[in-house]
Amino acid sequence: MSTEIDILADNPSPPMSPALRRDLMSGVRRQFLTTSSFEHLSMQFDRMLELLDPAIDGLDGLLSDATDGGGATECTGRLAADLDEQPVDEVDDLGGQLIDDVDDMDDDALMPEGRILVLTGESGAGKTRALKRLFRKRHDKLGGRLLSITAPSPCTLMQLGRTLLPQLGYPIQRDRKEHLIWEEVRRRLETEDKRVLHIDEMQHVTQTANIDQQKRILNTIKSLVQRRRDPMILVLSGTCDLADFLRTDRQVMRRCRFVEFGRLTLPESTDPIAETIENLVAFTPLTIKPEVADELAGRLVHAANYALGIAIELTCEAIEEALRFGDTHLLPDHFATAFWLRTGCQNTTNPFRVQHWTDTDPTQILDRPRTDVDPQKPAPKLHTAPKPRKAAKPKRGRGGRTAEGSK
Repeated sequence: MSTEIDILADNPSPPMSPALRRDLMSGVRRQFLTTSSFEHLSMQFDRMLELLDPAIDGLDGLLSDATDGGGATECTGRLAADLDEQPVDEVDDLGGQLIDDVDDMDDDALMPEGRILVLTGESGAGKTRALKRLFRKRHDKLGGRLLSITAPSPCTLMQLGRTLLPQLGYPIQRDRKEHLIWEEVRRRLETEDKRVLHIDEMQHVTQTANIDQQKRILNTIKSLVQRRRDPMILVLSGTCDLADFLRTDRQVMRRCRFVEFGRLTLPESTDPIAETIENLVAFTPLTIKPEVADELAGRLVHAANYALGIAIELTCEAIEEALRFGDTHLLPDHFATAFWLRTGCQNTTNPFRVQHWTDTDPTQILDRPRTDVDPQKPAPKLHTAPKPRKAAKPKRGRGGRTAEGSK
């Protein structure tokens, strides 16, 4: 193998038993890399949780800080004004009159609508795993109020409703109209006290919808979060075109908060990915030299097509290859094998085997380039079915009659 670093591996130890290797890799795959995008997602979700219950994440603390000891700041004290106080009229610097009167407060001000958290990113960006961790870490706060499903593919709005109802304890025994299904979904969400609804792969519902279906999807989304008593948080995750779809409706867009898991970049992602490799190896009996991790990081980002989730998957698969053969060091060879097992590519197109790895195409499999990303490559020839043979005409006798007519 041609690499820029010469590695001398120790004599391999006996291969690890399958059961022990499986348990060890289970622990490795449970590790989670916290990124700035995940922290942004967590912050947005925690703020939305305050809609469900004022006791969640500090809203009660804000009120108590305003009353304990009288030492609250001016901003906090003003926001947490006691509703039992007498109405007060104040004038701002611009001459407008601010009215602080409990009797004039409407229900909309006291009971905000639900919100929509939209998580987008390309396939392999780690969206699904990030949301699972987000929900798991907040299990005590959510209790049984969370429902998470994955939209089937392909999927219509009716199929999505039919997927939801059994999860809400209402199996569908007969065909029902779309609007009746969603009326039952909304009723069941309320009676079952499901306050957080997560729909993964939401692009399966929107991608093939025509104009009329798109309007019904947007109206259904609005109807789920419009209620002000017991408001709901709707979490939608999918590919990047999901955000574009939701932005077509202003009423939906103003209720949304968008978070995107972007692609990795080079050289900015080199150091974090190298550190991630070392951290994952630390959970195993293997070792890896820092210079090897640094050399592998850029190749790994490229091989994963700049998707964080795939980069971590490839690292776990490389670690498993090393354990499978009893090696003591994690080497570039293990990554090359893991990539080959995924794509079936030859050494000449394997980013862990060649020197100029940036010239390789990580989406290429079986040495067949993708013509949609490389217009210079000729499009593959389509194999068409042979044309059916024409039926033979019946032979005619001397008198012009067919053979059958002569019988």
